[in-house]
Amino acid sequence: MVSSLAQRIDPEHLFVYGTLRRGSNHPMAQRLSAQSRHVGRARVPGMLYDMGWYPAAIFDEDASTKVLGDVFALPPGDRLLAEIDAYEEGGPDYERVALEVALIGGGRLQAWTYGVSVPPNSRIIPGGDFLAHWSAKGRRPIRS
Repeated sequence: MVSSLAQRIDPEHLFVYGTLRRGSNHPMAQRLSAQSRHVGRARVPGMLYDMGWYPAAIFDEDASTKVLGDVFALPPGDRLLAEIDAYEEGGPDYERVALEVALIGGGRLQAWTYGVSVPPNSRIIPGGDFLAHWSAKGRRPIRS
């Protein structure tokens, strides 16, 4: 589902924080890496939740915690974004939204991302980094 705010903004970038991140071995992450350009790592104010094999994020500009992820420049056209929309529909009421992300190397930009509006009944991932969280468990994120 695309929010009404997202319908008014058309970012050319995608912020991912879970199974689609650079370094994930999920096939959709590999497709994203192959069909788009990695811009860099970024942070967004919010909370990241451990949903088992994948995370969920609530973005809140007033949060003292951050969600860490990767930003990709999307290719022209809507095909890849439509495929990612279909992939994300399998999650817990994810909604595609546009938000401002802070690149770790400096700078800010508008990007699409997927978040939830209701806190899930799950643990918060300390540090907001899903890949580091999974690495500490000795596993690599994958969901097919």
